[in-house]
Amino acid sequence: MKSLIQTLHHICQNNLLKEKVLVVDSYFIGEQILFHYMKQGHQAINVKIKTIRELALDSIGTHMNYIDNAIGSHLFYLLLKDLKDNNRLTYFHELEVTPSLSHGMYEIVQELRLAGYTSETLTPEQFVSTQKGLDMIKIVQGYERLLEDNNLADDAMLYENTIANTKPKNGIFLIQNNLKVTKLQEQFLECVTADNLVFLPLAPVYGVTKPRMSKFTQITEVQAGPLSYIYDLEGVKDSQTTTLPLFTTKTEEQEVKQVIQRIATNNLALDDCVIFYSQRNPYVTIMYHLAEKEKLPVTFQEGVPIRFTRPGKLISGIVKWIKHSYSTTIFIRLLQEGLFNVEEGAPSKSRWSAILRNTKIGWDQSRYLSLLESELQHVNKRIEQEEDNENRSNFKRLSEEIAWLIDWYKIVLSKLPSLQSRETVNYHDLLQGLLFMVEEFSKVHSLYDQTAKETLREKIDNILPYVNQEMTMQEAIFQLEEFLLDISIGASPPKAGHLHVSAFSNGVYVQRKHVFVVGLDNRRFPGVGGENPLLLDIERKRLGEMLTLLQDKPKEKMYQMLQLLASSSENVTVSYCQFDVNENRLVNPSHLFLQCYRYQSGNSDADFKQLKDALPISDAPILNRKDWWTEKLATPRKLKIEIALLKEFKHIMSGLVAQETRDNIRFTEFDGKIGSDTTMFDPRLNKDIRISAGKLEMLATCPYSFFLQEVLKIKPLEETEYDPTRWLDPATRGSLLHEIYEKLFLQLQEREEKPSVEKHTNLIKEIATESIEKVKLHVPAPSKKVEYQETEEILESCEMFLKIEEENSVQGTPKYFEYTFGVNGQEPAMITLPSGSFLVSGKIDRVDELDDKSFHIIDYKTGGTYGYEGEKHFKGGRQLQHLLYTLAIESHLSLETGTVQKSSYLFPTKKGLGQVFEREQEETMRTNGIDILDKLLTIIQHGDFAMTEDVSDCKYCDFKQICRRSTYDNDHIELKHQDKESVGVRSFKGVRAYD
Repeated sequence: MKSLIQTLHHICQNNLLKEKVLVVDSYFIGEQILFHYMKQGHQAINVKIKTIRELALDSIGTHMNYIDNAIGSHLFYLLLKDLKDNNRLTYFHELEVTPSLSHGMYEIVQELRLAGYTSETLTPEQFVSTQKGLDMIKIVQGYERLLEDNNLADDAMLYENTIANTKPKNGIFLIQNNLKVTKLQEQFLECVTADNLVFLPLAPVYGVTKPRMSKFTQITEVQAGPLSYIYDLEGVKDSQTTTLPLFTTKTEEQEVKQVIQRIATNNLALDDCVIFYSQRNPYVTIMYHLAEKEKLPVTFQEGVPIRFTRPGKLISGIVKWIKHSYSTTIFIRLLQEGLFNVEEGAPSKSRWSAILRNTKIGWDQSRYLSLLESELQHVNKRIEQEEDNENRSNFKRLSEEIAWLIDWYKIVLSKLPSLQSRETVNYHDLLQGLLFMVEEFSKVHSLYDQTAKETLREKIDNILPYVNQEMTMQEAIFQLEEFLLDISIGASPPKAGHLHVSAFSNGVYVQRKHVFVVGLDNRRFPGVGGENPLLLDIERKRLGEMLTLLQDKPKEKMYQMLQLLASSSENVTVSYCQFDVNENRLVNPSHLFLQCYRYQSGNSDADFKQLKDALPISDAPILNRKDWWTEKLATPRKLKIEIALLKEFKHIMSGLVAQETRDNIRFTEFDGKIGSDTTMFDPRLNKDIRISAGKLEMLATCPYSFFLQEVLKIKPLEETEYDPTRWLDPATRGSLLHEIYEKLFLQLQEREEKPSVEKHTNLIKEIATESIEKVKLHVPAPSKKVEYQETEEILESCEMFLKIEEENSVQGTPKYFEYTFGVNGQEPAMITLPSGSFLVSGKIDRVDELDDKSFHIIDYKTGGTYGYEGEKHFKGGRQLQHLLYTLAIESHLSLETGTVQKSSYLFPTKKGLGQVFEREQEETMRTNGIDILDKLLTIIQHGDFAMTEDVSDCKYCDFKQICRRSTYDNDHIELKHQDKESVGVRSFKGVRAYD
């Protein structure tokens, strides 16, 4: 840039009082040129920085209401929707109109108009098909009408007006190297400059083709720099060469950290350094989070995504909350991120989350207030009934918190769109609601947060006058994501004391002593010259008028990068990463990186293999404690960490001891062994315990799972998840079907009738419909379609049930429905074993009395039949309900042993195909079952809760993340099960012996 400064100084010195206009692509470029000019001790007297657009605005004098990208894209979306809905498009008719498409089409139309085209000057023959040409003309015509109807002007109109009314200006126009100019801009510059032009030079680039030139896009070259010859190695002289360090890392994160480490290791001043990236993602993301964590002062030339800021995250989360029908799961995540700024008196995040979970709101806007108010009434009743002062105080506190939440949700939900029974949402109202959320509740902890909040407010305010349309929620969400969530904020020029991060395309005028170029892999640089199907290159050639050809983009990017390197100081470092984490594959260096290696090594014939052999992967840098631990944990070889160091990390020490012990073949306290007294857990000794069939089956399936849930009292979080494709979860659906079947038989008992398909089909449908309506009050369906599908499936299951029961009615008569013991105030049943008796609780779906006065227990299963087929009646203790209910009802009703002769699992659903699996409760079955129960209680007695030997038992377990059973192979578990000192483990193996 030395020659540029000399040229500028020469012009300024010889034209001290004359106006000098520095014409640049962006104000940033002009600032950088003048900054470096004045840094050399020169005075920029009477020099003005202007973009071409600013020059035009100064020239026209009158002010018009100019359209911006946000308004233009939105109006274009409405235009394309209107054209498609009214069947006015032919070529583009099959395309789905999305915000992305409308934004892309808006940009194409802007290109055409800045090239001087209007709907009157475009012809169908300029496009690949007449139909496409006619569609494009209709689209441009519609856009022109939109501008007129909304009293708006675009840049094409600005330049057309200035070309017609502008006279040449006095002064000197200093033109930046390779200025980006459209046809109308070129015509305007010809009018305003009157050839009083000076082109500012830059260092030349040799060995590659220059981009296409026009009158105002000249590349003026002066003295070559050492890196001007990267693609012209034969032209390099020894005196012209410079060092060019290269390195490669495994990932982009390590690549950025390696740069930071080199800056730190060499004690470089941050404001002497700049990082240029070949592609914005993921480098800006990595650098932003690293800067935030390490408190590094960093400026970002292109800004950072608004999603990184607290207001941006809040808006993104609110949009997601609405999109998922106000799901409490989504809201709780927002809450736990700490994104809401709420007044004093609000519940803590944990209390707020617990209240939402306990009330089981799930989703649907209307349920928040109704269920919270219902919960408030329930809590207030508990306050009146509670006698213990401490408990009463806790309930009062809870009541105050729920009341606060009701008031808060009343305000918030009144501002956001109601989705109940509505197909569309008013986009204007939605934007106003989001603006309210940002202004009232977004947190501001940094300059980026403040900028994000102001930007969101400004963008929404600007577009509100142009949005008053009804659209589907999906359309509105797409619009929001394009309009609000895909913007950047906090763009900044280089600052003193700050490391600067920029795209390479903006970097030629950023002059710092140390330059780092990252991302030189072949995926990112220079990219491929793809086509834009909205306007193909062949069409751009036909249209001419300086339209950019997309096939030339890689060449232009290559020239920009080489011009950046040639203009940089001698301290340039380039790098790339070797692995794509997202796609899980290796990547290769770009050809430019290879050429840099050839330049550095002096071997002009080096190939990619030689490059990789000569350039090992750089070690992962250690910037903080996390990096240190990551290195130790990720190494393939075991490292012995000093005990003195580990003592400072007690939790890690305990974890390492636990892991080492679990890796041992002995069965220890880290595998589920309790060394202390377990009397309180044994239902034979502690009569306050009432055990159920489900708990015993859990114990038999995996004792360790029982240990976690029943001994340690660990409970998984119960989230009522929103799923747009599903209404009722398996538990709710099962309870609903049980209720319908019970109600049917109760009515049939009253009528003294046996089930009949002919007589009772309408009856069971009426019962089902009534029950479904009640469920809808508590669990709203995500859509009418899903509600209809699941309702039809339930009605089909009801008809199947009625048909099965008509066939079975000849065998017996239903005697008990939902027979309970040990719950709902009923006395528990007592079962006596050789080792003692214990109390059982449960609910039997139905008990039939057969003709011989024996009983038949029937349990409805509303899921699939997997695991119930075949002759294995106990399945290693995993199926005990049929036996336990047999023993329990005989005890509870004081029946003779053997009264229950059989127990059945009935699958009266579409999924279960109406299958029935009977278990004859004969003497051998009872004897084996009692022995299984005895052995299971022995596990509890001795506190030996081993893991299951079968990893398939873990498929639906809630504790997989805790126990990590899948990390152990079966042989290792089998060795632990052979521990001779563990009586409970031997009992568990004895249970498994029963089929």
